[in-house]
Amino acid sequence: MTPPAEALAPAPGYAGITYVVPCGGQKLDRRAPARDLYVGSLFRHTFENAERSARLDTEELGRPARVLILSAMHGLIDPATELDPYDLRIEEPGSVTAATLAGQAAALGIDWGSDVYALLPRPYLARLDEALRTLDVWVQDVYEACGGNGDQRHVNAIIGRPNVTAATAPEPEPDSPGPVVWLGGDVSALWWGVRLLVSYVRLRGVVNLPVAVEEWLLDSGGYDQIMRYAGWTVPAGAYAADIRRYGQEIGRLRWAAPQDWPASRQALARTGLTEVEHQRRTLASVQELRAADTGVHIAALLTGTTPAGYLRHAAMYAAAGIDLRAEPAVAVGALLRRPVREAAAIVRLLHAAGLTRLHTLGGKGPLLDQVGGLIASTDSADWSGDARRHVGLCPHGLVRWETNCPRAAQEWGAAQRGRAARSQVQPMLPLAATG
Repeated sequence: MTPPAEALAPAPGYAGITYVVPCGGQKLDRRAPARDLYVGSLFRHTFENAERSARLDTEELGRPARVLILSAMHGLIDPATELDPYDLRIEEPGSVTAATLAGQAAALGIDWGSDVYALLPRPYLARLDEALRTLDVWVQDVYEACGGNGDQRHVNAIIGRPNVTAATAPEPEPDSPGPVVWLGGDVSALWWGVRLLVSYVRLRGVVNLPVAVEEWLLDSGGYDQIMRYAGWTVPAGAYAADIRRYGQEIGRLRWAAPQDWPASRQALARTGLTEVEHQRRTLASVQELRAADTGVHIAALLTGTTPAGYLRHAAMYAAAGIDLRAEPAVAVGALLRRPVREAAAIVRLLHAAGLTRLHTLGGKGPLLDQVGGLIASTDSADWSGDARRHVGLCPHGLVRWETNCPRAAQEWGAAQRGRAARSQVQPMLPLAATG
């Protein structure tokens, strides 16, 4: 049943801006406020950015602004209105009519001269436009030039952050010692405003790319590629072209990993190649991608089976004319699935060799407890392992799964930095120069 229009009305003749966003198909299985009932990623992204824009309109422009949800069943809904789950689309029989929408809009103070900005797919926009024309109100189609969901997300990110203010700026890294923590995330997380590491596996094939609002790193997915196919199936030229595209279209890409060949024992067993051969192919990828002029820095990446193997790989870079001590970041791979003490010993050894800008791929928790003060940055996609296996664990009530919650991600990253800052650093004495 459609809620009474007057229950939504702040006052007739509303002089502010009204943003209208669509409901979503994915819903909770229980009664909840409309803002929480819809849990799909596109709804969350649209609604939260519209709220940010409305808040900025109010705080910076001094003009009232609000967000309404256009429900296929209930019509124009205040986000705080509690609703039961339902299954209905705007094109289906029984959906809200234009006449009902017109009555609700009038009760909400929408009349001639009102500014209504619609972030709606075509069927929803058509129904709202039909309703508001009877009130001499012309809807502004925010998605007018959009070709699909990807373009719509681009627009959402722009309207949600028209200026960098205290309300929209990402939280700065603390001044305390400890590495920068890059959080592993999906493609949609590029709008969160936190530093992310995104896998090439997730990005490859995405047609409508997002626009990043904070710096991010590109992981090549080397371990999964080698373990699945015993080698790289993506040509170096295709990977280079994608890196160039990501740098231009997504933007803010700090560096990309090469098409590395991890020299872990598991990977060597899968390919049947030697540690030295995996190291040689990793170095060759760095050289080839840098020569391809992608416009994005390609990180040097060290791999090995033993601590001594990592030093040998570093010497291979030196012989190729790449001074790892001068690199902005040196990624250290093949640390996962090792005993923590062994991984920590590798980090200490590389630091003693003069590599002070180390980035540990997948380094977290116990490793940071031991050597957090010796590395410049780290990353991990495992910041919400439990929530990946269970539903309804988001402690903030923002999304159905905590693994999709930007606030939970930020809190996890802050906790990791805290562990690193408290670590009892045990550096080794500097080694002799390796060339």
